[in-house]
Amino acid sequence: MAPFSLSREWIAMRQIAVFVDAGYFWVQAGLVVHGARSRREDVCIDYAALRQEVLEQAAAQFPDSSLLRVYWYDGPGAQGIKAPSHHAIDEIDDFKLRLGTRNGYGDQKAVDGLIIADLIGLAQSKAIQGAIVLSGDADLTPGVVTAQGLGIRVHLLSMGTTAATSPFLRAEVDYKAHWADPTVQKFATAAVGAVVPPAQHVVAPGQALGACAPVAIEQELYEQIARKALDALQHSVNPIVLESGSIPKTADGRLLWIGSRELNRDLTDIEKRALRKTFKQLL
Repeated sequence: MAPFSLSREWIAMRQIAVFVDAGYFWVQAGLVVHGARSRREDVCIDYAALRQEVLEQAAAQFPDSSLLRVYWYDGPGAQGIKAPSHHAIDEIDDFKLRLGTRNGYGDQKAVDGLIIADLIGLAQSKAIQGAIVLSGDADLTPGVVTAQGLGIRVHLLSMGTTAATSPFLRAEVDYKAHWADPTVQKFATAAVGAVVPPAQHVVAPGQALGACAPVAIEQELYEQIARKALDALQHSVNPIVLESGSIPKTADGRLLWIGSRELNRDLTDIEKRALRKTFKQLL
């Protein structure tokens, strides 16, 4: 009996998709570029070079398959609108932006669920026969296992420090690849003016990120944001009483929301603390 073989026609129809966890991507890119965890604004991405590296990785891991597309998963920017980095992804051929949600305090939600839903859905519909997942999140493990049960191969692509990749996720994937730092540095570089620690630099309200040039935040801006928050809260929380030295939860959430709106981006932890301190000084 002749050995089993796949026809060229069937091989040509095989498709794969790439699933990118943007939160993981940005953290690891910052570690490679700065040697420490940094904000997105302190890393400048050459999106054309990034696309080329992704396509080359897909071709290397699945040489007999064609690419369906690259899915890019992220949380929305301030006030639920797209951030400049999201618009940049929209402009890349073969990439599709998928946005999760944020809760009332600005925390990213539903991104893992989107990745799992798309991975399983594409596997069930036979749209793909293979997948590359760029992430290190253990929460994706059940989705990987389910997709494998539907007959597709799932490969893992990591970058930056290996400690950021869950051993549970690594144990379940079919193949493991890693972008070494020199590869990441082809598309990720330090933004103009970025300094480590990067939390001392932020983007001023309305500033475009195309030039990747953050500027330092001034204390006057903290006071401006705090005063706007105080004016808004006097209509709903009067008087504002500090609880054990802390701002009440509802007032704190409103303060941080106004800060994100004014800066048109997410606040760093250091900026949140500085804004809360300024707010309490005004009370």
